[in-house]
Amino acid sequence: MRTLTTRQLAAPLLALALALVLAIALVPGGTAEASGASEEPPEFGAKALAGHATFTDNVSANFRVRYDRGRALNSNLPRDASTVLMVEATWQPGGTSGWHTHPGPAVISVVEGAVTVTNANDCVPRTYGAGEAFLDPGQGNVHIATNASTTDEAVAYATFFGVPDGTSPTISVPPADC
Repeated sequence: MRTLTTRQLAAPLLALALALVLAIALVPGGTAEASGASEEPPEFGAKALAGHATFTDNVSANFRVRYDRGRALNSNLPRDASTVLMVEATWQPGGTSGWHTHPGPAVISVVEGAVTVTNANDCVPRTYGAGEAFLDPGQGNVHIATNASTTDEAVAYATFFGVPDGTSPTISVPPADC
């Protein structure tokens, strides 16, 4: 019988954990506000779908995003990232999240409308519609998410990794020069 090392088990276990987290994030649920929420523009709102969840295993991951136009963005989920947090984000017509970053990477699934994300490192707007997902590497990746529609709300579910319990998944920053 072959014994697998922790390293050999890490990728399949991470894939399973991500699938479970995303499946849970898609189930409508709680109404608790995200603890320690940052100042949000009035046309943008976020509510926690569940409280911070702590990893009980030693979890690490590397994410890499390569856009059609622009350089690749990398993110490391530090070993033993303390918690994850799942949030429902809602943009009113014309709404914006404001410029911000996150402590760790985030997986975002757009479920209604469309969200346009502009990263400060290349100032290229990228639009994601309902049924599409994107990854934000966090950890200093400054960006803004907007709803370009003047008539319809946009809604997305986000799973934030590496967010310490009791802290916000969003860190507001000054506007970028885009």
